Amino acid sequence: MSQTLRLLIVEDMPDDAELMVMRLEDEGFNLDWQRVQTEEDFLRVLEEKPDFILADWALPQFSGLRALELLNERGLDIPLILVSGSIGEEAAIDALHRGASDYILKDRSKRLGQAVHRILESRRYQQEKEQAEFELKRRLAELEVLYNISSSLRYLESLDDMLKSLLQQTISALYTDTGAIWLASRDKKELEMLSAEGWFTSLDGLVLKEGEGLVGDTYLQDQPIVSPEFIRDPKLSNKVAGKVPSGWGGTLIPIHSHEEKIGVLAVAVPLPRELVAGELQLLSYIAEMAGIAVHRLRLFDQLQTATEALASAYDETIKGWATALELRDQETEGHSERVTEITLEMARKMGLTEEQLDNVYRGSLLHDIGKMGVSDSILLKPGPLNDREWEIMRQHPQHAYDLLAPIDYLKPALSIPYCHHEKYNGSGYPRGLKGEEIPLEARIFAVVDVYDALTSDRPYRLAWSKEDALEYIKKESGIHFDPQVVELFLQMIKDLR
Repeated sequence: MSQTLRLLIVEDMPDDAELMVMRLEDEGFNLDWQRVQTEEDFLRVLEEKPDFILADWALPQFSGLRALELLNERGLDIPLILVSGSIGEEAAIDALHRGASDYILKDRSKRLGQAVHRILESRRYQQEKEQAEFELKRRLAELEVLYNISSSLRYLESLDDMLKSLLQQTISALYTDTGAIWLASRDKKELEMLSAEGWFTSLDGLVLKEGEGLVGDTYLQDQPIVSPEFIRDPKLSNKVAGKVPSGWGGTLIPIHSHEEKIGVLAVAVPLPRELVAGELQLLSYIAEMAGIAVHRLRLFDQLQTATEALASAYDETIKGWATALELRDQETEGHSERVTEITLEMARKMGLTEEQLDNVYRGSLLHDIGKMGVSDSILLKPGPLNDREWEIMRQHPQHAYDLLAPIDYLKPALSIPYCHHEKYNGSGYPRGLKGEEIPLEARIFAVVDVYDALTSDRPYRLAWSKEDALEYIKKESGIHFDPQVVELFLQMIKDLR
């Protein structure tokens, strides 16, 4: 056995001590040993943390049992073997219960080597077991941290909120309160600090170039940097001179996704503490997770921007269609925009969601899109329509459905173009829907559309007065129109007066 073991022998007889050492050396042990015979000397040598102890049962000024008590009082896990010329069985069992590793009779000292082998092997096994348990607990704690961070990042839609949550959870997991996150600009030439905790907040908004200072170098090299003390690090940027306190060390970890470098995560701890290998590994996992989350959020923002631009383009196209329909139908200029504005206001008061309001807006502008399927001879006829012509005219809601339904973007806006000629009592067209079978958006629009049509000049008649139009609306409540919608509309008109 090549390893030298530090042995403490509690024995008042030098010859007996030397005999024990000889027995152990014969078994292959390399020993660095000391002999003591008083409590005072025992405590002095005990501070050197020997690997194991051999203690005589009874000495003139001390005893093996007292040595065992002192170990227990100090919580020291050092194997102690009692050695005695004569020890009773009951006393030996009592000593084992008190924590002694074994007992050997002096006339059987040949067993000493085997006993020490067994005890040291058991101790090694126990230490390996404890280390394995510690590693398992550390790994479980690490997985819990990663799970919590991953869960929170999944539901945060703002970059600022995401970085703040990420940083706070990271430094909390490492039992510190100081850290910061820098992200690279779009052109990858600069790094801006976007989140900070602890003394890093004094560097708020700090921008560094690629390769500049500890942060820039971490980003450029794409490798972690461990700094024993930031203020003494030769790579520290001059921009932070006087702002970084002494007595703080830590690490900087590059943040990147599979596609690109993104930024740098910095964590600081007060000296003399140092981040250990397991903590650095955890930070690497967190940085990788952060990189993926930031990359995903940026892609989402880009997609959202593109979607908003496309939606705006669609809406401008829809407004163009509405204007073209008014020109063809010779309706009063601005009819579609007026009814759309009032319908939106009523829909908002009736509790429709923002998504529903978007569809109300599009559906209102396109409410008569189906008239594109009606010939000019019928649509522009100056006099009354005959029965055949009315039958063709009543088909325009179905034309609207056939035109818009194949367009995914406009299909949710179909309620108004398809159903605004349905009547509350079921006598409308094209499907004869009744009451709440008619979509709420169409019930709201029907009142607004009829009122605007009645109060506007048309080629075949002059506009009604507002009073006459309102009387008609009241009269048709429960017949043509939803009474609840009529009530809200009349109140809105009253408030506008």
